[in-house]
Amino acid sequence: MPGPHVFLSRSEPLDCPCSCWPARRAMEELLRAEGCAPVVVDRESLVPGQEWMEAISDGMGSAHGMLLIVSVHALKSEHVQNELAMAELRNRTDGFPVILLMLPEVDLKALERSGLNSLNPSRRQTVEWPERGDLEAVRRDIAPQLELMRAGLNDSRVHHQVVRHLREVPDRSLDRASVTLGVPLAGLSPLKQHRLASGLLAERPSEQEADADPLRAALTELLPLPGPGDSRELIELSVTHARVPGAEADRLRETLCGAGPRVAVLPARSTDTARRYVHRATEQPLAWDHFVVPITAGTGVLDGLLEGIRDLLEDVDVYDEETLREHERDFGPVVVIVPHPPDSDLVRALDTEFPVGVLFLFVVDGDLLGAAGAHTLLDGLPAWREEEMNRTVRRFVRKYATSRQN
Repeated sequence: MPGPHVFLSRSEPLDCPCSCWPARRAMEELLRAEGCAPVVVDRESLVPGQEWMEAISDGMGSAHGMLLIVSVHALKSEHVQNELAMAELRNRTDGFPVILLMLPEVDLKALERSGLNSLNPSRRQTVEWPERGDLEAVRRDIAPQLELMRAGLNDSRVHHQVVRHLREVPDRSLDRASVTLGVPLAGLSPLKQHRLASGLLAERPSEQEADADPLRAALTELLPLPGPGDSRELIELSVTHARVPGAEADRLRETLCGAGPRVAVLPARSTDTARRYVHRATEQPLAWDHFVVPITAGTGVLDGLLEGIRDLLEDVDVYDEETLREHERDFGPVVVIVPHPPDSDLVRALDTEFPVGVLFLFVVDGDLLGAAGAHTLLDGLPAWREEEMNRTVRRFVRKYATSRQN
C-alpha cells in the first residue's frame, strides 16, 4: 500500500537565516523515511501555465494530512493562511489531520496574534522543533498523526463505517473498550477510533464463558449509540466480522468466480448463520440482497424452489438474465438461502435456470450433511459457537438497538 501524502505548508525566503530551511529539508527527509510522500508546492514544482493557487489546491486535494512549519514568515503568509483554511474545511468533513511544527523563533502567543489564529490552529497537535535538530524526538511526536493518516488509507468501507459510529462515543468509553480488546491506547481521539474499529472487526472466536469474552464486554462499553439503527449496525458488523472466519467468506466470494455452479453448502442449524456468512462475504456495511426460500410442501423440491425464487426476484425487480447481470454489477448477487440439502439434479437445474446474478447457499444441519452435486462446501462453526454468535446479536440488538431504551 502506498504511504500517505503529507502537504508541507511553509514559507521561507531564499536568504532566510532562521530555522525554516533546515526544518523544511529535515521534515522532507523524515517523512520519506517514514514511508510518506511530502507534497511541496514551490516555483520549481509548478508545471508550465499552472497558477500558484491551482497548484496548492491540487496538492491539498491529493494529500492525506498537512504539516505546517510555523515560522515567522508563515505567520504573515497569505498562502499559508489559505492552505490552513483548506485543511480546516477538510477536517470538518473527513477528519483531515494537521500537525504544527513550531520553530524556535515562534511561540504560541505569536501564533495567537497572527492571521492564522482565526482558523484555530492551536486545536491541532503542536510539536516543538528542537534547537539542535533532534529528529528522533520530532519523529516520536508526529508518529501518531502519521499512523492516523495511514489509517485513512484503509479502503474497507466496513472499517470506516465503524469509525463513523465510534465518533459518537466518549473518549473514556473508547479507552475502556480498547483495554478490554487489548488495543493500544492512543492520545488522539481519531486514532483511538481507527484502532478500536480494527479491534472490533478482527477475527475473535467466541469464549464459552461469557464473562471472558472481550468482544461482548467492549460492546457493552460502547453502546448504546444515539440512534438505534446505528447501534444495530455496530453490533452486527462487529459480531459478524469477529465470528465468521474470513477464509470462509473468501471461499463464498470465490464461488461467484468459478466455472462451476454458483452453489455453496453451509453446515449450520440456523438460516441466521447463513445471513451472517453472506454479510461477511459482502465486505460492505450493507449485505448483498439475500432471501430465505422455503421449500413448498406438495409441489416437489425443485418446482417449489424455482417458484419461490421467481417470486422473490420479481420483488427486487429482476426477471431475466440482463437485469440479473445489471443487479450483480451494481449491488452484488442476489443470494438465495435454501434450508434444504441439494442434490445433483437440483444443482444442475438451478445452474441452467439461473446461470448469472444468483448465488445459492444451502443450509444443512451438520448431522445430516452428505449432500451430492457440484458445490463449494463451507466450514461451519461448532454448534456452540454458532449459537453464541446468533444469541449475542439477538440480545445486544434487543438491549441497545430498539427504539425504546431501558
